[in-house]
Amino acid sequence: MGRKIEHVRIHELSKSFRTGTESVEVLRQVNLTVARGEFLTLFGPNGCGKTTLVNVVAGLEKPDAGTVTIDSGKDGAEISYVFQSYRETLMPWLDVARNITFPLRVRGVPRKGRRRKLDSLLERFEVSLDLKARPYNLSGGQAQMVSLLRGLITDPHLLVLDEPFSALDYQTVLSLYDQILDIWRRTGVTTIFISHNIDEALYLGDRTVFLTRRPAQIAEILTNDLPRPRSLAMMGTPEFAALKRRALEIFTQECGNSDEGEPPGRVTTHLVATGAGGGAGGECLG
Repeated sequence: MGRKIEHVRIHELSKSFRTGTESVEVLRQVNLTVARGEFLTLFGPNGCGKTTLVNVVAGLEKPDAGTVTIDSGKDGAEISYVFQSYRETLMPWLDVARNITFPLRVRGVPRKGRRRKLDSLLERFEVSLDLKARPYNLSGGQAQMVSLLRGLITDPHLLVLDEPFSALDYQTVLSLYDQILDIWRRTGVTTIFISHNIDEALYLGDRTVFLTRRPAQIAEILTNDLPRPRSLAMMGTPEFAALKRRALEIFTQECGNSDEGEPPGRVTTHLVATGAGGGAGGECLG
């Protein structure tokens, strides 16, 4: 694969929020680098600070301490964010075509230019949608695809996805896994993906970052060397079972058993999936 080029660097990042007279520490001295073109997944307990972390990376929140550096050349960082509540971010008075191309309209791109870009995007990713439909007429999977295409139409350097599949049924989610991996492969966009499902996080990611309970630190980073392109059948292999077993160990030992406000010590061990056999436990939600 060659030498990996650093794209995003998070250094000693800390963040707190005030609730009344109290200060709640959410992130504590987080250090992380993301390679250019990497698909990185984030996993951790509910409310640990995953969304806060990506909000700071995307510039939606300011850190109390530390820095985020994005190396995107002289033109600056182009970041797209696909939110968890995707239906709420689609404009019901606009059809599918105008929802997808809205970022271009804001930038003053003429109507014909927006249409050419939309047609090119749909052809490139082999996506079929009713462009005249309103968001409320779409299935969950279709609405999420509209949100994703809207995020991609500006050719971002960095794509952030915050639990984009959490509200979808299992069958739809499985079909979207391969679609999003195919889109990622075709674009090469650096992707940070928050997941609440351990199978999802491992299947999609080059690496999975495990966060501790709040205040969040990095507990461990698990590297997934299963080959790409991936297929859902890989989830049934001994290699994936071994990877999941290790992930569950990390989650229960480093992320899931600490008292609130007392995170375990920061660990940044990099592990590689190998061909060990064995089964793994059931679903683990973070």
